[in-house]
Amino acid sequence: MGPRTSLLLALVVGWAAATAAAQAPDGAPTVLPTTPIAETWVPVAQPAPATPPAPLVPGPASPPAALPAPAAVPPCPTPVPGVTSPPAEAKPPTLEELAKKVEVLGKNLTVTTGDGDFKLVLGGAVVADFLYSTRSPFAPGTPFFLFPKSAFDFDSQTFDAHARQTNVFALFTGPEVFDFKSGGFIWVNLYDNTIVADRYGLLPLVAYGELKNDDWRFAAGLQFDVFNPLNPTVLPLSLLATSGNTGMFRGQARVERFWHPDEDTLYMLTAALSEPVPTTVNDQLRISEDNGIPNLDVRAAVGLGPVRGAGFEAHRPIELGVSASCGQLRTVQIANRVVSHVWGLGADARWAADPRWGIQGEGYIGQGLGSYGASGLANVNPITFQAIRTVGGWVEVWYYWCPDALHTHVGCGIDDPVDADAGPTVPIRNQTCYVTTIWEVTKGFRVGFQASYLRSSYSVLKDNEGFVFQTQFMWKF
Repeated sequence: MGPRTSLLLALVVGWAAATAAAQAPDGAPTVLPTTPIAETWVPVAQPAPATPPAPLVPGPASPPAALPAPAAVPPCPTPVPGVTSPPAEAKPPTLEELAKKVEVLGKNLTVTTGDGDFKLVLGGAVVADFLYSTRSPFAPGTPFFLFPKSAFDFDSQTFDAHARQTNVFALFTGPEVFDFKSGGFIWVNLYDNTIVADRYGLLPLVAYGELKNDDWRFAAGLQFDVFNPLNPTVLPLSLLATSGNTGMFRGQARVERFWHPDEDTLYMLTAALSEPVPTTVNDQLRISEDNGIPNLDVRAAVGLGPVRGAGFEAHRPIELGVSASCGQLRTVQIANRVVSHVWGLGADARWAADPRWGIQGEGYIGQGLGSYGASGLANVNPITFQAIRTVGGWVEVWYYWCPDALHTHVGCGIDDPVDADAGPTVPIRNQTCYVTTIWEVTKGFRVGFQASYLRSSYSVLKDNEGFVFQTQFMWKF
């Protein structure tokens, strides 16, 4: 092999390494945040961490007020001699020398759009879930509740292996508009058009744009619900819905107002006009339609203590909130037309006693809250079309055995619709108890284990109870 051939080969390898390095972010959010994105206690953009923020978690979620803007990145440096142009000497640089120079260049690269004023951060995760259920759950691979028990006591155990929680995201920031910073977030996973569908596809979880400053935030698009925004730390994307956790995601336009009496205190008021019948969770909700008006969701909250973490992980030691929702549903079947009122009152609380352990939970009461995750995902009685009244809640205690490495979450939730409202096919009571342990092996890889006990009761069909055991592997990128 001649000197020219060796030089050409080295340049090709160096270019490939530079491309790979430039496209490999350090980390990213991986599941539904433990607290909704827009409900963070940090209303202003925080300095971007080395890793983009990570739900619920079940977060949910967790799922917080605004995403941090990505850190300013200097423009690409001037090409390094020996990387983009051949040296004057006849002897080409070694592959080791090229790799070191390319690594330095890759750390200084960022993604820009056609308009150089916008910055874009890309990331995501590959998520593999393996579930064994002693009784058949609804839905396969994403347990909300259990199907009624067989009238002949047949076995109904199931096994599911899927990667539908695999997701990608794009976080962007743009120029200031008046006194507001502009930006947005897009988050898509591999579920089909609804979560309950046992198919692969593309399901948007979040897609919104925002304008924000220290005192205000305006956002529009697909967002997490204002109503009861906390999420338990569980592995399935069902997030304990139908077992006491309300608050999903829907199209909405919202405004948030922040007050800062001091560094350790934050008051927040949120109001939103929302889509009345979203079908991203259950497409069977289309039995009803909106009555020409949006849902109105409001929440008042207070956070006490210094901010811990950033992005999705940002919390204050004490967080308290109350929320309400109201709207209307219209159901028409031939000559029968029923207009039902939707309303809900909720409360949420989170207390991090110290960096190692804490407690969080939610409670609610209302009717027509199927699209918010209550009453077996059903808004109205399938026979009378009247809104289903329900009450429920959940509570969780967590403990970090090794900070940022190994943590366990123990919780229980219940959803209890009024028996006469539910009808023959909707669970009149559903409860779930769970133990979740997550091991953050490295910054880019984690393993999770969860054991859950589910009990679903019906008014006419046979009650059912069983266990679901889940193992999850996650590769973040």
